[in-house]
Amino acid sequence: MKSNIQNLDGILDQSLKIAARVIAIVAFPALIIVGYRNIFLDFVPYHQLFLTICYGLFVFLGFGKIKSNQIRFYSLILIFLALFISAGLRNSSIIFVDVFLILACGLMAFKFTGLIVIISGIIATSALLLSVPETFLPDGEIYSSIIGVHLSCLTLSFVLIFAIRNVVEQYENVYLKEIEQNKSLIEKNKTSYDLVAEAEERSEAEKTKLKIAAYSLTSQMDLIKGLLESTDQKKNRLQVEYIRDRILDVSINLSKISETGNYISNDTATLTLQDLTHILEKFAYTYELFSDHKGIKVEVETSSVSEVGYGIPLGSLKVMLHHLISYCQETYEPQELKFEISEGRQSQTMREVQFMILATATGNLEDLNLARFNKVMESKLNFETGAPHTNLIKAVLSSLPGSIKATLIGNKVRMDISFWVEPGEAA
Repeated sequence: MKSNIQNLDGILDQSLKIAARVIAIVAFPALIIVGYRNIFLDFVPYHQLFLTICYGLFVFLGFGKIKSNQIRFYSLILIFLALFISAGLRNSSIIFVDVFLILACGLMAFKFTGLIVIISGIIATSALLLSVPETFLPDGEIYSSIIGVHLSCLTLSFVLIFAIRNVVEQYENVYLKEIEQNKSLIEKNKTSYDLVAEAEERSEAEKTKLKIAAYSLTSQMDLIKGLLESTDQKKNRLQVEYIRDRILDVSINLSKISETGNYISNDTATLTLQDLTHILEKFAYTYELFSDHKGIKVEVETSSVSEVGYGIPLGSLKVMLHHLISYCQETYEPQELKFEISEGRQSQTMREVQFMILATATGNLEDLNLARFNKVMESKLNFETGAPHTNLIKAVLSSLPGSIKATLIGNKVRMDISFWVEPGEAA
């Protein structure tokens, strides 16, 4: 936390800067009047030159761009002491010029001990007393009594200045202590706020995950419900087998949520791309069973002949495949979906698996905004894409990790999906 509170030195320097400016402005007429007396009446040019130099120093210290607090402070003390001696010699008086001594010793009281201030005042006063006789004595007054009164006044002035300095220092210490305590409290409050914000963010993220999982499971259960309603168990034993497989998939997904709290799992099975193609072909055939109203032809094939097994996240791929097909049905109204699985780039430890999906659309694709789809799916900020099915597709790809990009080719929409897997042993 940045504080604008200054310490005693800073406050004193700012006050001295303002005081020097005020003296420079107010003393200018006095300098002109004294100059007339010194030059034209008494002709003491050296004294006038000294006063002019002192005045110029006040102007420089008040308006100049001097940044050193120490130079300003000690310069003003020396100027006041010099004015005390010089003006005392010029006027043959200590009473007439003791204000300069009060100012000099008063400034010293802010940074020096009382003993040093008193000794400095006594030395300056003694030097002036031994140099000139006092000319400003009222009639009948004893010189020593006048000096005693002035010394008492000077001492009281020093005591007052010391008292002011002590009070300022005490308040400065108390105030700075309060600032430190408040700083500590602010840091604690900030830490608490960050923890609360982080907890709220995690809570919202968990809610989003649950919403995504609930939608995915509901979507798959709707498919199973439709299959059951259109199934005659005596005539469609193959269809019943598909239904049993889908129920098993949903059951596995539910068990993952109950065990780990995560719906999308990266559990892998060691499969060749040919094995994966066979499993996904059987999985996708379910969508052809709706041929009466919204069924489509789904083909899954591969050009790979490699017998190398890969760690395939089969459960996650099935979830993504379900939502890909559902999204295509709702958006493109395709008659046919063709999935082609192939091997991509090879790194030292990983192999890229590529999915190419080709949707032959029957609907109007003029208003299709694939650029927005690609931008939303590419973003890493969150799973919010504007549609439940694409939310799930993006969530699965983020967990793999993987990517998807859609392009329009005539009346067909092509989607390219890629993700990386670890190679296993040859089958």
